[in-house]
Amino acid sequence: MKKNRAAAIIIRNGKLLLFHRQKPGKDYYILPGGGVELEESFEEACIREVKEETGLEVLALQLASRYITLEKEENYYVTQVTPGEPVLGGAEAQRQSPEDSYTFLWVDAAQLESINLLPGVAHRICLEILQK
Repeated sequence: MKKNRAAAIIIRNGKLLLFHRQKPGKDYYILPGGGVELEESFEEACIREVKEETGLEVLALQLASRYITLEKEENYYVTQVTPGEPVLGGAEAQRQSPEDSYTFLWVDAAQLESINLLPGVAHRICLEILQK
């Protein structure tokens, strides 16, 4: 069984914060977030992952969408964070290398339409939110 996941939709000045992931044969984008640990709520996982991956503190979060399959549940939160630019941290910083890169990128709705944000459900949710 796959791990349940919590993801943060962080929007500042009309732009969405994404990780641009590049590794051999793969080039895609993902939202900050990650697996929900045992004894941890989805909200707690989202707050922890944002802090670990970006160094930003979550000030408030609101459930935007819940996606459930037979294998796992994914919760997407519109998240308010502290000011400042994100700084790569956690396991992502440890894995960072020329062959396996993580780059932060702020994108608007027009840019989001043409990039490979994974999973597809995240792409749809974020486009809906940015186009409001």
